[in-house]
Amino acid sequence: MSRSAWRPALAGLALSLVATGCGVPGNADQSTGPKAEASGSPATQLRVGLSEWTIATSADVVAAGDVELVVTNAGGTEHDLVVQGEGGRWETDDLDPGQQDVLRIHTSAGETLRLWCSEPGHEAQGMKTQLDVAP
Repeated sequence: MSRSAWRPALAGLALSLVATGCGVPGNADQSTGPKAEASGSPATQLRVGLSEWTIATSADVVAAGDVELVVTNAGGTEHDLVVQGEGGRWETDDLDPGQQDVLRIHTSAGETLRLWCSEPGHEAQGMKTQLDVAP
């Protein structure tokens, strides 16, 4: 099968993963994926879905310390993810539809992380959100 034939299938798979594992920020489904451990502790691994024109995360609060973000472009156009926090700035490469990248970041207790897509015009169209870090 050619690479172009795989794109729709990969995009559909990514979208389904995002739909089942990433709630809309502020409305995270607490029953799916690595949002929080059974003890209710903040997430140390976070799934992030990018699509037109939103960023969906699998948790609203992440742990202080080392956190892994698994970023999937579930949209139909190129996206990226930039994360800004007290500990620095991290960003993915440009992701084609269906592509995935992993960011490993370091957070500080009580800070708020800023996430956005830096593709021209995407942030202005709503591709931005914030995540709290547990105190």
